[in-house]
Amino acid sequence: MDSPTSPPPLLGSRSVSLTLACAVAFLFQLQAFAFAYGPDFRRLGASMQAPWLPTFIFVTSFVGAAFAVALWWRMRRWAVWGFLATTATQSLPFMVTGRLSPTMLVLPTLVGGAAAWNWARLR
Repeated sequence: MDSPTSPPPLLGSRSVSLTLACAVAFLFQLQAFAFAYGPDFRRLGASMQAPWLPTFIFVTSFVGAAFAVALWWRMRRWAVWGFLATTATQSLPFMVTGRLSPTMLVLPTLVGGAAAWNWARLR
């Protein structure tokens, strides 16, 4: 008698963990995009001697949101690397000035972990 075997994972099928991680990432990037020119980022840019910070946050949050959508919608590995590179780029000004908070690393860790968990499903 043969024992039943489990079917192989479906390539390209949606994963709940990756869907939730991408949704959270998209909402956080959308929030940063919306508040980029708000008083908080302007004040932070002035205190860091970086008047370009609001524009930098505006552009990188738009790119990060696009990578989050591409990761969820197309399930591509390049979208994972693009999102992680974008969030690393967003963290650079804060790391250089010593204002990098550990909470800033939660979002890329969440997306990277969900992508690693579902790596076989990504194309």
